[in-house]
Amino acid sequence: MTKSAWAWVWFGLLLALDIAIPWYVLTNVEKMSGAFLFWTIWVLAAIISAFIIFLRWREVKP
Repeated sequence: MTKSAWAWVWFGLLLALDIAIPWYVLTNVEKMSGAFLFWTIWVLAAIISAFIIFLRWREVKP
């Protein structure tokens, strides 16, 4: 699997977690602090992973 394919898989996983955790896992949690903690950790993971992927980005010459 290529590096770009791994990046798409990683961002797909982040998107799936973005949907699944708040609406399915945290549905019965009455406090908002759990959701805010999740969003904070999720945003940090997305920003850091995007930064790492963009640092390693290389143009492929045909």
